[in-house]
Amino acid sequence: MSRDGAGNLGVGSWIERRARIAPDHVALIARGRPVSYAELAVRIRRLANGLRGLGVARGDRVAWLGPNDPAFLESLFAAGLLGAVLAPVNHRLDSSQRAFVLSDTRPTVLLEHDALEPTPTPGSVRRRVTVGGSRADTLDYEALIASSPDVPVDEAVGLDDLFLLPHTSGTTGNPKAVMLSHGSVTWNVVNFLSCADFRGDDVTIAIAPFFRVGGTGVNVLPVLFAGGTVVVPDDASPDGILGSIERHRVTVGFGNPDLLDGLARSERWPAADLSSVRFVVTGGAPVPERLIRAFLDRGVTLLQGYGLSEAGPLALLLDAPHALEKIGSAGRPPLLVDIRIAGTDGADAPAGHTGELLVRGPNVMLGYWNRPTETAEVLIDGGWLRTGDAARVDDEGFVWIVDRVEARFRSAGRIVYPGDVERVLMAHPSVADAGVVGVPAPDGDEIGAAFVVLAPERVATEAELIAFSGERLTAHEIPASITFVESLPRNSVGKLVRSELRARVPGVDPG
Repeated sequence: MSRDGAGNLGVGSWIERRARIAPDHVALIARGRPVSYAELAVRIRRLANGLRGLGVARGDRVAWLGPNDPAFLESLFAAGLLGAVLAPVNHRLDSSQRAFVLSDTRPTVLLEHDALEPTPTPGSVRRRVTVGGSRADTLDYEALIASSPDVPVDEAVGLDDLFLLPHTSGTTGNPKAVMLSHGSVTWNVVNFLSCADFRGDDVTIAIAPFFRVGGTGVNVLPVLFAGGTVVVPDDASPDGILGSIERHRVTVGFGNPDLLDGLARSERWPAADLSSVRFVVTGGAPVPERLIRAFLDRGVTLLQGYGLSEAGPLALLLDAPHALEKIGSAGRPPLLVDIRIAGTDGADAPAGHTGELLVRGPNVMLGYWNRPTETAEVLIDGGWLRTGDAARVDDEGFVWIVDRVEARFRSAGRIVYPGDVERVLMAHPSVADAGVVGVPAPDGDEIGAAFVVLAPERVATEAELIAFSGERLTAHEIPASITFVESLPRNSVGKLVRSELRARVPGVDPG
């Protein structure tokens, strides 16, 4: 788009624009104090000018490495003011993996939280800035803001400009950097506003990690866009989060199933005051029905959705009126998202049949950073994004996410999706978690091997669970074996790492 007099139309301008409308309204609550939109706008301007003074220019990457902190959000908007690109790094990765991610995006400046051990950096990094403390040979984040001028940042930024470079989880290989434009992020927020009841006076709590697209894209950015308040809790334990919900009268939230399950298992859960909460969105991994009912029993509507980094992330959301009627469904697409369920022949699959979910909309990524081959494999004719997830849709347009397409295996000549088996096992009252993989059978076919985590103070036998499965699954889907384990291997957003699970089967190649 033309830059002549265009101004900043991107995400970086949102806080400035909100400060004009309601300067005294609280934007953030962090470290025990509220921060108004006017105060936040000043800090973002100062930070943007400080980063510019360190050599950050249009298109340069600014890396963030650390746990959730209000400085992440300030850095996000400051990069947006400059036309620069924020590249968040998963701080839970080991040092070598963090170094790989940094070398992939080659940032000009690294913002690194003092809570972490220093990470080896590529030669592209001109300056390191420490958040939450000070280190030798680095700049102090607060000092950088205090010493930088509070003057307008005159940079024309359009919706097509690159804004975010989050990485995929890397469950099946090296993480890939997802190119999200200002438009991807903006239209994602518009999509949420079209299907969820976000309001201008909402208060949300940031408990999902900011380095994931969902950590900001599901509740944080929609609430700030609408003029609400974001709480960044100092205590991220289940008890601490529940305390923050009560104290700040949180109205909307988001967390992956593991995080929300931790809340429901807290000793504080039965008596916690959740009366202010209208709804909580969840997704990122299969959502057990017992978790949905645990929130419903406390008067909180739990809305299951579906998204992926490549879609910014929202692709599906179950609306509140259908939360009970369609338990287990990821819902329907929001206003500006189109979907298809493609069969193995590429044609649309009939209702009730499983195929690959394809997504299209202005929220979809530009592609993978410096990976044209991988981009061409997932962004196909007509702008459709191949998600790699198997799904089925009913005759009312509600979608059920079944599993990863690559997780399927063939048993007795028929396709089995492990997710279908796992959901049945988790419906048993004694089962807290379940994972299934296909393993070679003596006849050259495959059979299902299930791994089960029992709920606290619950018992079950292998024969009991196989019989339970047999009443609800077809013959070729029934697992041939069930192994009881203390936990299942899951990544940082709760997705099952099947290669690690397969490695637990004696004599089976985990690849």
